[in-house]
Amino acid sequence: MALKVRVVGVGDAFTARYYNACLLVESANTRLLIDAPPALARALRDLGERGGETVSLDDVDSVLITHLHGDHCGGLEQLLFWRRFVTQRKCSVYAIAPVLAGLWEGRLRGGMDVLLDGEGARHPLRLEDYATLVTLGAEGPTEIGDLSIAWRETVHHIPTSALKITHRGATFGYSADTSFDPSLIAWLAESALFFHETNLGIHTPLGALESLDAATRAKVRLIHYPDFHDPAQTSMATAREGDAYTV
Repeated sequence: MALKVRVVGVGDAFTARYYNACLLVESANTRLLIDAPPALARALRDLGERGGETVSLDDVDSVLITHLHGDHCGGLEQLLFWRRFVTQRKCSVYAIAPVLAGLWEGRLRGGMDVLLDGEGARHPLRLEDYATLVTLGAEGPTEIGDLSIAWRETVHHIPTSALKITHRGATFGYSADTSFDPSLIAWLAESALFFHETNLGIHTPLGALESLDAATRAKVRLIHYPDFHDPAQTSMATAREGDAYTV
């Protein structure tokens, strides 16, 4: 099986039209979710209804979180509670060191650090009780099943990892959230195709991406765009929810 990327969500943090940006990567033996946005179970259900294999929270054994903004990790509580109480099988959570370091205290602890048992006794828990935590390596690629994950930090408010994911010599890239960074784009352009965000403020302006050379532009699929972005009015290919790409 070739490396396949399914687009779960395309929207930014303020979207009222889409699910937040999220990708599902599938190979012969591995399924990896890139980020876990709010309403994750519904986003995965709708992905199946748009064509291809249906995926549920039961099927997400591995998730990689690019950074700690809520539109990228707000669905983790739902996923981890489901896996603990229903599937009764941990999933693995991957991230760069500063993201893992802040995930529990900065995002999840308030709603997950104490559970009641059937007799009403309270039991303190840690993130490790819900998931197997794996830090993305700083010195070389991290292997997730039959996928090889390389990363580099982006220009963003908080620590954020852009990604290159390789399977049997085929590679795709994902910018995650970032300001316009020509060196990052050059790194991503080593891939057969890559998803790159476009948005306002500290994010990457569409015009900056439209100014890239033709060969690089041809590899880009826009994602994490605002609701007013009109795919029909740009010369660049825009990812749509339910799209599937084979690399």
